[in-house]
Amino acid sequence: MAVQSGKQWQLLTALETGNMGTANSTDAEFYALTVTNVSDLDWGGVTHEANLRTGQQVKKSTDHYVSQKGASYTVGFEWVVDQEEPFQNLLYLATDDSSSAYEIAGSYTGGAYVHGGNPTPPLATVVVESSDAVNDRTLTSCGLNELTLSLSSGSEGGRLVASGTFYTGYKPTIGDSGITSFTTGTAYNKSIYDCTTALIDTDAVLVKDFSMTISNPLMRVGYQGGNGDPSEYARAGEVAVSGSISVKYDTASDDALADWLGGTAKNISLGDGSTGFDIDIPSAMYMGHNIDLGDSEEGVFVEVPFEATASSTGKAITIIAT
Repeated sequence: MAVQSGKQWQLLTALETGNMGTANSTDAEFYALTVTNVSDLDWGGVTHEANLRTGQQVKKSTDHYVSQKGASYTVGFEWVVDQEEPFQNLLYLATDDSSSAYEIAGSYTGGAYVHGGNPTPPLATVVVESSDAVNDRTLTSCGLNELTLSLSSGSEGGRLVASGTFYTGYKPTIGDSGITSFTTGTAYNKSIYDCTTALIDTDAVLVKDFSMTISNPLMRVGYQGGNGDPSEYARAGEVAVSGSISVKYDTASDDALADWLGGTAKNISLGDGSTGFDIDIPSAMYMGHNIDLGDSEEGVFVEVPFEATASSTGKAITIIAT
């Protein structure tokens, strides 16, 4: 038997077009996230208990209990973004907004997710595709519980990196997914060097690093069917947008300390100055102020952690990706 290579495994995603609990199976609906490494799904939600019963000091096999009923599963990824459509799908899954500009409003309310129903916004089918095509892991009706977007002048050539965690309460299918090919999306390569517009408040700044996480957790509720799969999903928790921006410390950024200590919401914007790529956080609350005073030849930079806020009529975040 030949040794398998991890490089032969792939991560495929598709927005689901059918009812909740039914995986997509059409080749053309899937995109491959061209990740450097593929992670297996996290089996931590499976119940496995072992309790030594009375009568002997060594466990019997019957002292172990393993069950997937009521379990949940996650799979993480880190992807240097190179295709437009799968990136847009990730933004849709994270924000529940169907098209650019992808926005989270202060009045946001999670969608309705009921087993057998056609959820709006949609969920995703995720396939960890094995090299032998018989050990694929197909995850049905996944939510994207967390999405991080980052740009750094010190890694990946400054390119946009998307990472996150898919979540499902449905028992995975292990076996040939039936997906034999996938759609290749439109080339989409954005980097920190394309971000010609960078603002803190109204001041143009020089950005070294930027990272932002959208956390919109989805959880299973109840159970139905022989596998104890969920009867519903809920997105009833906080929708949080947080991150940090590192900029050159000069007269354009030196008032960030006063803004943080004063508890004043300010705008943070980063983009290419057109309709191709832009991130706008109109009411960011600064959460700290960290100046690196080390002996660096590039000079002094300040890191400003932030958290997005929004009134009932405002927007926590707006992302353009076209």
